[in-house]
Amino acid sequence: MITFYFRNIKGITMTYQNSLKRKPWARFRSLLLVFILLTLIVGILMNNQCTKPHAWIKRSADLRQQMWNILTLPTERIPLNAVVHRFIEDEDYRIEMITYASEPNSRVTALLCLPENIDKPVPAIVVACGHGGSKSAFYAQYAGQLYSKLGYACLVVDTIGEEEREATGRMGARGHDLYYLGDENPEFIRTKLKRMVLGKIVWDLMRGIDYLETRKEVDKDRIGIVGYSLGGATVGCVAILDERIKASVICGWAFRGRYATETKYCTRMPYAGFKKIMRFDEMTALLAPNSATLFICGTKDSVIDRDGGATMVYELKMNIEGAKQILVEAKVNGTIDAEFVPEAGHRPFFLSHTGVSWMQKYLMLPERRRQVPAATVSFGEWVDSHGKSIEKLYNTEKNERGLQAVDCGAVLREPKELACFPGRDVPDSEYTMQGWVKATVEANQQEEAIPELMQ
Repeated sequence: MITFYFRNIKGITMTYQNSLKRKPWARFRSLLLVFILLTLIVGILMNNQCTKPHAWIKRSADLRQQMWNILTLPTERIPLNAVVHRFIEDEDYRIEMITYASEPNSRVTALLCLPENIDKPVPAIVVACGHGGSKSAFYAQYAGQLYSKLGYACLVVDTIGEEEREATGRMGARGHDLYYLGDENPEFIRTKLKRMVLGKIVWDLMRGIDYLETRKEVDKDRIGIVGYSLGGATVGCVAILDERIKASVICGWAFRGRYATETKYCTRMPYAGFKKIMRFDEMTALLAPNSATLFICGTKDSVIDRDGGATMVYELKMNIEGAKQILVEAKVNGTIDAEFVPEAGHRPFFLSHTGVSWMQKYLMLPERRRQVPAATVSFGEWVDSHGKSIEKLYNTEKNERGLQAVDCGAVLREPKELACFPGRDVPDSEYTMQGWVKATVEANQQEEAIPELMQ
């Protein structure tokens, strides 16, 4: 191929020399021909170079580092100083109420659900909650019991700004959105906080994985993560940046450029950064080779798509197709797929047979897989049966209410039963969003510079 290029260059040069003896217009025509052919040759050579396997390996490593920087993740890990405060014993599982340190002046409250009668280390699953979600959320409780009954350790974390990590201890507070700042939110984050809120949520979950690795009950080589809505956004980042994740299920979310302008600030700001450094088929390809990832979305999910779901479905399909092409050309093995549920909206599909089967396939050894109940239960009816109601936006057949969850006989408990600190009305500041913001801003006051990627 290269020989052909140079033969053509030689011929072009001779043509140009002969043209000098001709009229001026002939010289111009020859020069133009030389320019066009040289441009084509350079383009072909550059394309060949970019599609070499090592080119994507290098680019993917660079992109991961840039994502780490955009999310403003810490570069050092402090001791976890984990504590098991309380526990509940059930016939099939055990729930431990735990806390661990995430970073200076910030601790995390969480539940660790463990199967009974563990004779050897088991796979573990981290549950990432969405906006307004926390460890006592209906779907979070269900996930902990479902997966522990199937033989997994399941870590369910309070998102910062929720439940025991919110100043008043409320559920559904959405404190991480910093609503009280209004349109001043971006400026405050850039110049005062100097940390991405999504990055904080991601980091808390990564430290949760650190904690799982300290537990003798957990198989450190078989850790997965599932999430829904904001939890889906979080799962995507953790699965890309933490090579310990071997399987993931992302529900009610996709990697899209529109999220750089349309979503809440906690995701809008980092996605604006992501959009500057890469295409979103590239971001999708970054899930490989470590995490076997399944996106499960409803075709009518108007919560994350202003077009009612159709645009999100199309873009997700194109991203996965592009990602697979990138991986094939780079000779990188990876498993990335999607399932679209007809007429469905915003739902935690990791409670469905599809989500459970994915984790069974990619996390659990065949000989240790437990029988998954064939029966399903309407998630809305299950919540109703406990005298509770799903939040209005999601309490529709299209959204959470209509989910058909694997029927595992789950029990819905009151938040106080699952509290790390029962009877404490006001959490300590080291656990809350407000406390973390205050401590971080005060620490930043000694630094005048704003991180480059946040400017």
